[in-house]
Amino acid sequence: MPAARRPTILAHVVGGAAAAALGSIPLHRLPRPVQVCYVAVPAALAGLVVYVGQGPGGGGEPVAPETSEPADAGPEEPSARRAAEPGAAEGAAPVVDEAGEAVLEPGGPASERFRIGLALGLGGLTAAAGAAGIWVDRRVEGALRSRGVPVPRLVMGAATGLVSVGLAALDQNEAGEIETGRSRAGG
Repeated sequence: MPAARRPTILAHVVGGAAAAALGSIPLHRLPRPVQVCYVAVPAALAGLVVYVGQGPGGGGEPVAPETSEPADAGPEEPSARRAAEPGAAEGAAPVVDEAGEAVLEPGGPASERFRIGLALGLGGLTAAAGAAGIWVDRRVEGALRSRGVPVPRLVMGAATGLVSVGLAALDQNEAGEIETGRSRAGG
């Protein structure tokens, strides 16, 4: 076995064992406060990360579209003018439309509403996924018990580990194919 593949196999085995151990935890039998934390903490962290990541300088600010101004367009041309405030930097001036209303204010209230909405939306999706995970956990264990499986948590843990290792191997295989394709195309 090549030495380069040995750490990869070890990582898959460790990852699969960790997934199997986590998959054997009966989420639906945890105390209610722990279940609430299982759902709420990742949702809050996801929302916070999205909100901060979309902040000023985070790359998430909407950018005003470039307008091509005719060479003879003067300041009286409303479609191509920028609203100039005394003492304001040129980059801070809002873009205005034909009616003279601001179309987009970088860092203004529209972008703040967008950041909050996106953070709440993705936080809500994360919370829904956590709650659905608890519901699925209860249903799968119940289905295995009703079919007479003596140790359903062990079966669930082993299945989780196998799925985790399989997905990691597929992901690594696809990444290798992409790198090989790039090296062939470039060479």
